[in-house]
Amino acid sequence: MSLPYIIVPVFNGSSPLNNFLTRINDSWLDQLVFIDDGSSDDTIEKLKELDVRYLQHDKNLGKGAAIQTAMDWILQKGGDSAVTMDIDLQHPPELLDNFSQMPEKTILLGYRNNRRNMPLTRQFSNFITSLLVSIRSNSVIKDSQCGYRSFQTYIFSDIDCFEQGFQFESEFLIKASIAGWKVQHVPIPTIYNNQPSAMRNVRDTVKFIKMWLKSFFWT
Repeated sequence: MSLPYIIVPVFNGSSPLNNFLTRINDSWLDQLVFIDDGSSDDTIEKLKELDVRYLQHDKNLGKGAAIQTAMDWILQKGGDSAVTMDIDLQHPPELLDNFSQMPEKTILLGYRNNRRNMPLTRQFSNFITSLLVSIRSNSVIKDSQCGYRSFQTYIFSDIDCFEQGFQFESEFLIKASIAGWKVQHVPIPTIYNNQPSAMRNVRDTVKFIKMWLKSFFWT
């Protein structure tokens, strides 16, 4: 089986791009698919300068929309698996090999195994959302907010996702579990740096609650 494609959404994230690429093993470089999600900084110029594969949104649509744009491209290319990860280096590129071998109908989900390194507000948010996603998935989801994950692309013949923002990641886990997919956790370090988060606590919490309530009508 070929290596998975690597989906990397980018919104105003040009500063870590060079460091990110230097930490990617050469064998993975051709698998990268960056998605500029309507950045207002010099992300596009940097992607062009670095001569890497990228897709582009003319305006900011959200992380979920960026992932789905990349998935459409990968499916058109016949890709059979994919890894999603963030550009801010909270997801160590050196661990990509740990996400490359997926059992059938299984999502490999990153699990930040030292929560003490998280800000308190993020610890609380992660605990609540992981608990609620676990309830709806009828399985243990240790870190529903972790975007470091991999899966076989035929998952999208089993599920349809519609959330465009960060809620996509929880919608994906719930719908996949309902459709019979399993979740296997991959431990990763808990890393926080000075990169600003694109999450907006109140707005995104409200959107998550709406998505979770709607999930009771999914079959």
